Order: sequence, then structure tokens, then C-alpha cells
Amino acid sequence: MVRVSYLYSQTQNLDIVTPLAVGLNSALGLANTGGSHYHEIQTTLRYRPTERSQFNISYGHSQGRGDLNTLSNVFMPFEEPVIRPNYTGSFASDVPDRMVSSASFSLPGKLTLSPVVDARSGFPYSDVDTVQNYVGVPNGQRFPAFFSLDLKLYREVELSKLPLMGHFKNKKLHLGVYSLNVTNHSNFLDVYDTIASPYFGHFAGNQHRIDGLVIDLVD
Repeated sequence: MVRVSYLYSQTQNLDIVTPLAVGLNSALGLANTGGSHYHEIQTTLRYRPTERSQFNISYGHSQGRGDLNTLSNVFMPFEEPVIRPNYTGSFASDVPDRMVSSASFSLPGKLTLSPVVDARSGFPYSDVDTVQNYVGVPNGQRFPAFFSLDLKLYREVELSKLPLMGHFKNKKLHLGVYSLNVTNHSNFLDVYDTIASPYFGHFAGNQHRIDGLVIDLVD
């Protein structure tokens, strides 16, 4: 199965917060003059050679831009936010390119291997000065590309065949192990974005590899 889709969305009359100077005092202005737009094209390929094996791969290219000082963006993350002049730029969640692939393979011994690959562009961020004003283009920088290979290996057990489990006729149990970010790729969560910091431009908060057990009850 091959599928190609295109999505375009445009929003107008968004509430925008803007700092104002009123004489010797400062104030916050609110006007419904904001807007945003988003477009995305996505292609998906799904192949199922056998009943217990399948392969999926999806690639999407997208762009989301708009006013950055919308009411929800300014006041939702923080109770007392830093309010800068409004600019138009890429959204903090903008991901131009993303590829996701998943598969399921049958192995001897009634085992199933399920790998998932997720690769995408890094999220945008802004360089700021010591009082948190933008330096350069707002959201003009990006985190390094994200990459994660996840693996799950399990065996399917019919509960009705286990002792004292005869009443679970349509239930199955998946028992096995999993590993997230097998390659331990540096998928950073934060960055030193203040230009005066001695660590300016350094990334932090790496998502390390995580291993665990699979215990799933399925139909």
C-alpha cells in the first residue's frame, strides 16, 4: 500500500501580546492581528509479505510559521514569562523533515522482532542576550538531528494454554525485552542559548539508552 497526502492549514485573528511603552511606563498590548500557516506533504509505504510480518516507512516534509507572541505561546509555558517584541518565524515545534520506519519480523521459536527507526530535523531555538532578548533570527538555530533506533523482542503466549488461565480464551501475552535508543545517539533536550554564557552553543540533557521488559496483554 502506498499513500501520499498533503495538508495545508491557515489560521487568522490570533491574539498577540506586544510590550508597549506608554510615556515613562510600560504596558502589554493585546490585539487579534496574529496569524500562522502550516503545510505538510507525507508519503507512506506499507508492505506485508506474511501474516506475522510487515514493514512500514513514512517520510514527511513540513513547515510551520507564524507570529511567535500568541497568547497561548507566551502565557502557557510560564506563569511570569519573558515577553519580547513580536516576530514572525518558525514555530518551536517545527520539524521540516522526518522519517519513521517500523517493522515486525517472525523469528524461530515463536519470537517476534519489532524495530522502529525515528529520524528527524532538530527543533528550532533562539539565541538570546542576558536579559532574554533575541539575538539574530528568532528560532533561527536548530538542535542537532534526532535519531533513535528502538528494538522489541518478545514471544507471544496464549493465556488459555497456561494453568488456571483457561477463561482467557481470546487473550495473548507478549513477554520479552525492549531497548530504546539502542545506539545511544545524542538526542539533546536543552541548549545553552545565552550568548554571554561560557557554555554558549553547548547542548545538554541527552536521552540515553533505556532497556526494560515487555509484558503486554493483547487481544
